[in-house]
Amino acid sequence: MAYTAVMNVNKHCMSEAAIAGGLTRLSPVALVAGLSVLVFGIDYWLQEASAAGRRPHSSTGAAPLGGALNGIALEPGGGCFDALAGEIGTVLVCMLVPAICVRIRRGGAVKCVHSKPMQRKGCSGKAAGANRAPACGSMYMTPLGERCPLKACALTPAVAEDRVTPTRAKALGTANALAKWNAAIAAAVREDDQEKAEQLLDDMKLAGLRPDAASYNPIVHICAKRGDICAAEAWHAKMRLAGVEPNTVSYNIMMDARAKADGADAAERWLERMLDAGAPAANEVSFATVIHARAKLGHLAQAEKWLEKMIASGIEPNIVSYNSLIYGCGKKGDLDGAERWMAAIEKRGLAARVTTYTAVVDACAKLGDVQRAEKWMKRMAEAGVEPNVVSYCAMIDACSKAGDAARAGYWHEVMLERGVQPNAHSFSAVISACAKAHDVSAALHHLEAMEDQWKVPADVVVFSSVLDACAKVGDADRARAVFDLMRQRGVRPNVVAYASLARPFAHRGDWQEVEFIAQDMEAQGLRMNDYFLYAQLIAYANARPQREHARAERAFREACAKGVVPNKHVMSALTRAVGRVTCQSLLKDLEAQRVSIAKVPSVLRRPRRIPIAADTPKKFLAFGAEL
Repeated sequence: MAYTAVMNVNKHCMSEAAIAGGLTRLSPVALVAGLSVLVFGIDYWLQEASAAGRRPHSSTGAAPLGGALNGIALEPGGGCFDALAGEIGTVLVCMLVPAICVRIRRGGAVKCVHSKPMQRKGCSGKAAGANRAPACGSMYMTPLGERCPLKACALTPAVAEDRVTPTRAKALGTANALAKWNAAIAAAVREDDQEKAEQLLDDMKLAGLRPDAASYNPIVHICAKRGDICAAEAWHAKMRLAGVEPNTVSYNIMMDARAKADGADAAERWLERMLDAGAPAANEVSFATVIHARAKLGHLAQAEKWLEKMIASGIEPNIVSYNSLIYGCGKKGDLDGAERWMAAIEKRGLAARVTTYTAVVDACAKLGDVQRAEKWMKRMAEAGVEPNVVSYCAMIDACSKAGDAARAGYWHEVMLERGVQPNAHSFSAVISACAKAHDVSAALHHLEAMEDQWKVPADVVVFSSVLDACAKVGDADRARAVFDLMRQRGVRPNVVAYASLARPFAHRGDWQEVEFIAQDMEAQGLRMNDYFLYAQLIAYANARPQREHARAERAFREACAKGVVPNKHVMSALTRAVGRVTCQSLLKDLEAQRVSIAKVPSVLRRPRRIPIAADTPKKFLAFGAEL
């Protein structure tokens, strides 16, 4: 994200800090070494004086130290002087080399004195608060290059008395130290450790540094990423209370979080607040976030209004904003609008990406317009943009929507020939096209190639598409074989898979098998929906030698009691199973019980008078009027 760039540590400043810290660590070693040499030298001279007794002085007549050492000859070139220098050198090497090696290895470890209770990650309450920093031999680097024995114990960092002092921060430079603290906070957020990031922010304040917006932004972002919008806004408010003005990234984080959680209205309010304040200035990301939020909901007029405001503010729209508008047009099936925005992209001289072309192809797919989809695939290739697997899936979806299985297979082969790795969605799209063409053999062929040749594991959507192909041709045996294969592969069937399995049995009137499938589905913890209820009612309607009126009525009542909302297809199947009169009676009962019915045909909601012949007996007139 944008805020991580603000918190990158300057390498030159880190080098200066490392040199300063290294000199500080080596000064105690030098002091100890010097004192040791001085003591050793005095002791050596005293021993030599005692051993020499009162032997004559040298010819120079000079006695070192005023003769206090009993005439030991220490002039250069003398044997005693050379011996003393050699032994002193040996002592220095023996002392300094191990000390320097230890310092290099440990990097100048310091002992942290933690007075605050330590809390383990994921813990709360008294038990967690009672945990204190243990003596741990492993180390981790603090923001200023020091080491603290905390990391391996998985504890939240506490305040170290000698971690960072205001004096040291001033020596290294406040800006450099702040950048390093911000980098540490960002690293904690990347590790998804919010508690550590918050503790580092507190430590920074105790170190005498004043946080900036880049210090708060990572914590705001991790709260927003977890969906805790209230916490994100609370940290945004804390930033202001601390006297820190939010920057553009701060507002962009909140707009993105609100767009994902509450929709476009809340995101717009944050952008309007930002524009009203005048500082910081909104950028292309700010406007693109709101444009995408509106386009995703299909509010194209409002999305276009924000694009116009963006241009009026002197901000050049990027390709992301136009991609959102094209996506919104595709979602509403407005292919002309999508092509209009493509023309606007070319007019502004922006380079369309693969996602841009894919959005237009997807808009064509939703309308089943294969020719226009292929036109945009061709223009993508002419622009030097290589289609990805999503582009090909959109193209195959267009063919599937149009029921053109041959063309869907062609584009699938083109994708494979160009070295694009297929996925479950691409196979699902081409199998769905085969199902609409009632080509079960081709669907099974693609399923076999998917698993054996391309090593792409089939998911429940792929298996459901194959089951749908079997159901469309009434091949119950192959449907059962595919369903068993799905279970052998460890794929858990969903209610759509169960309904697709039940349909071929339902069309041949095998209601016993459909009821067995329904029991199996409920045993797996799946609730019946209108799709499965339709198949079950069709099974009762097609039962032989006679329709199962009572079972159909009972199944319909139980499904409605479980919350299934009947649609027009369910009501049509119910009419076939129990007859129009019984269906009307059931509707009245449901309406009295306030059971909602969606999209029920008006012919089933209102009694309809039918023509009655003049010679109809009077005893049947009441029945005819009721109909």
